[in-house]
Amino acid sequence: MPAATVNEAYFKDSNTWLEAQGYQWRNASHGRGKTLVTEPDADAPKGFRYARTGGLVIRRRVTLAEDNRMFRFAARRYIGSGAPGLEPLLNSPWWMEEDRMVLLLGRARTAGVPLVEMARRQLALPAAWTDCDVLVSVRIRPGVLIGAFAGPGITATAGDERRIVAPEAPHLFIDQLYIPGLGRLFSLNGAGQSNASAWFDTASARAFDPAARGLNP
Repeated sequence: MPAATVNEAYFKDSNTWLEAQGYQWRNASHGRGKTLVTEPDADAPKGFRYARTGGLVIRRRVTLAEDNRMFRFAARRYIGSGAPGLEPLLNSPWWMEEDRMVLLLGRARTAGVPLVEMARRQLALPAAWTDCDVLVSVRIRPGVLIGAFAGPGITATAGDERRIVAPEAPHLFIDQLYIPGLGRLFSLNGAGQSNASAWFDTASARAFDPAARGLNP
């Protein structure tokens, strides 16, 4: 029988499944709590559909272990001070494995565009969502198994910016990971940061400048 993942319980939270697929929430107007954002759709049975932007087309579930080095683009302004300064940047459900990071680097060089621009294109990262001015890398703690949803990103819109991902063309997209139990999703009740510190080997965390010459064409 396969060993259990440390975040198994979070897969039972339907809110993490919805966030992974890009559904959006707002504060309920009729009381405390959250409700899904809707948008008009004349062809839908009730005249609306649930809003969806960003997120994944969930293709499969994967198990990650200590031999996986993880990468994500983040905002440098959230780096803390002192020894645990990078820990706030580890508390996100959105990651890539190392082979996908290498693929992204190769595509940036082939296209002759900055790494950050290729990341925004391939991972659907509007500027309003993240500065993308730091690249974070970390390993999973020895003996820890983490479950994640995997699949291509979904087109993301923020303000006037639209980052288009074409999941119907498998050779064009880069698989992303959504790790339930990380992040600031309301139903986690603030557990995301402690989970990140417990699941990741924080001593292995590194930060890189994605604009550095060695990472760009």
